[in-house]
Amino acid sequence: MKIAFVMMESIYPQRGGIHEQVYLISRELRKKGIDVDIVPYSKRKADEKGKRLLWLREISPTFIKRIVDGKYDVIISETAWPVIPSLVSSRMLRVPCFIHLHSVESRQDTGLSSFGKRIVSILERIGEICDVTFVPSETERTILKKAKILPNVIDVEAFSNAKPVELKKPAVVFVGGMSYPPNKEAALSVIKISKIIRAKGKDANFYLVGPSPPSVEPPVHATGYVESTAPYIKAADICIAPLKRGGGVKLKTLEYMASGKPIIASKIAVEGIEKINYVNAESEEEFATRILDILENKIDLDFHENIKFVNTNHSPDSAASKIIENLKFLP
Repeated sequence: MKIAFVMMESIYPQRGGIHEQVYLISRELRKKGIDVDIVPYSKRKADEKGKRLLWLREISPTFIKRIVDGKYDVIISETAWPVIPSLVSSRMLRVPCFIHLHSVESRQDTGLSSFGKRIVSILERIGEICDVTFVPSETERTILKKAKILPNVIDVEAFSNAKPVELKKPAVVFVGGMSYPPNKEAALSVIKISKIIRAKGKDANFYLVGPSPPSVEPPVHATGYVESTAPYIKAADICIAPLKRGGGVKLKTLEYMASGKPIIASKIAVEGIEKINYVNAESEEEFATRILDILENKIDLDFHENIKFVNTNHSPDSAASKIIENLKFLP
């Protein structure tokens, strides 16, 4: 058995975002004896901007030939963007094609222009031709009723084994690639939250963990790209997700859950997660108040209950097993 994960672009060997999903699932499939290739049209670093019009460039015969020459038994289109080369190559090879949607981008506010939303909407409709459609939660399945759920996964082993880094205490952590508009906006919110807390005469250190952060100064600190977020999350006193928009099940929230740390998040940041213990906040003022509440032991909530749920429902093993299970029912 040989599987191709076809991607519009990849940041490998760096990790994060949907690239993290592909890395973790492919690693688990290899453990189960399946040969896996990650086949991207383009490569870049996590803190670099993507090339323009990749969705159009990747339709090139050269890229399709590269997929076909791999002689794969299954083609998996990662997101809707590479669905055309994925479908064409699968039909040429006469093998199944899966589409793995990390969110229904055409229906969610993920920073796409109106033109971009129209394009991805067309690609999502083309993706309905695929043999199997995967979405990360019931939220997306209410839109695509024929889809099957393939939960987003995180590196649960890393959260069991990683050693915390040294952070200035108390430490409030936000993780995410900040070239992505919803994460960039959230990072700017973190800066505003820090100013509100300082204005109240209180002390807290804030850490933006991930590539392409905005300019900051203490008590806000930026790490840039890190190989693993686990040591930073495990070192946190509080993890926050002040997201105002976005799509799909947020990996940062699952990672926060895996650490058992206190979580303060907006409703959009926990969307699609079936069970989570967290403290809700929407405005910067609310986030600042909730942070101080936790630091002053005014919140009575067992955040450690989140660990078991994530380990059971969002492990790479569970996702890889789901893919193999769906292969059994194909003609």
